[in-house]
Amino acid sequence: MQIPPAEREGRQPKRPTGFLLASGRELSKSTVFCLLQFVGWVGLASFSFATDLAMKGASAAALDNLAWMVSGAALTVGFRRAYRWVRSTSRSYGAYALIGLLFCTAGAPLWYFAAKALTGWGYLFASHFPHQSAQFAAAAHADALLPWWIPLDFWFSFVSVLLTWSSLYFGINAMLDLETERANVTRALKLADTARLRALQSNLNPHFLFNALNGIATLIREKDDTAASAMVDALSAFLRSTLQRVDTPEIQVREELQLINQYLRIQRFRFGERLRAVVDAGPDTLDALIPTLILQPLVENAVRYGVLPREEGGCLWVSIHKELQTLVISVEDDGPGVTQNTQSSVGLGLGNSRDRLSALYGSAAQLTTGRRTKGEGFAVVIRMPWRPA
Repeated sequence: MQIPPAEREGRQPKRPTGFLLASGRELSKSTVFCLLQFVGWVGLASFSFATDLAMKGASAAALDNLAWMVSGAALTVGFRRAYRWVRSTSRSYGAYALIGLLFCTAGAPLWYFAAKALTGWGYLFASHFPHQSAQFAAAAHADALLPWWIPLDFWFSFVSVLLTWSSLYFGINAMLDLETERANVTRALKLADTARLRALQSNLNPHFLFNALNGIATLIREKDDTAASAMVDALSAFLRSTLQRVDTPEIQVREELQLINQYLRIQRFRFGERLRAVVDAGPDTLDALIPTLILQPLVENAVRYGVLPREEGGCLWVSIHKELQTLVISVEDDGPGVTQNTQSSVGLGLGNSRDRLSALYGSAAQLTTGRRTKGEGFAVVIRMPWRPA
């Protein structure tokens, strides 16, 4: 079994703390904030520049809106630091709204004062250059006449922009937190499924290895070296395949069938003609995804409790087909069914399979058991969403 480097060094694997893209790349919240902050303010300033262009001219409109944009962006960066602390206190959304309103009400005069100061310095610097247009001079004069304390109409305008920014900040962060939580839940479910798979392996391998090695030893004592060598090769291939996939929650149907065929090949070395198996999978199902080793415990139960208890052996059937958008998997045997002696062992394996299906697909997947529809025996049927690889 391959162990991730973080586990070998005693560290926990890194958990996603930002926003996960569809490609799998993770963007930190700081990167998302800087990107949205830049695009938002540049877009708003560009719109304001376009509306002021005819009245003030290009130079004055660019100067006014640049000062307005820089001072507003700087103020909201300060808001962000304060809002991050507010969010860390885990208050209600009503409290967020009230705090945001107070910040915007108090921040509007600061923004106005900073924008007016930057604009005034800009006009003062531009006055050292000759050949300024009359339109530019008129805009500079109009700016000089504005009071240093924010007028009421300016206050309403600035508060509206700050309230919009604050609403977007809290809303986008709530969305990012939800996406991060979903990613963490998905990761936790995959880790839980991996843990179940490892538990299944730890339960399966010793028992299976013990019987397989006994079978090999028997063939060696009987001096059937060819069969013993073939069984060793089959066992090696089976164990290598299962261990390589232990950290993979889902594999294709064709891969799962390869594992089942390897398992059945090993069992045939031990039991010969007593074990008869039919594996039938539709060509359109081979690329579908199913939980790793979901069939292994079902087939093993059928072999151990349905086929081998009888001296003459028996037969098992594995069927996989598609019904609309549902993948239907069935494992049947013609044995005596579940008895009181085998109920606990069979129930443990089926319970593990149900838990894994629930963790991966929720209520969209079902595992049912009962008697075969044709003749005696036991049947397990899995219905799960059709998911092509």
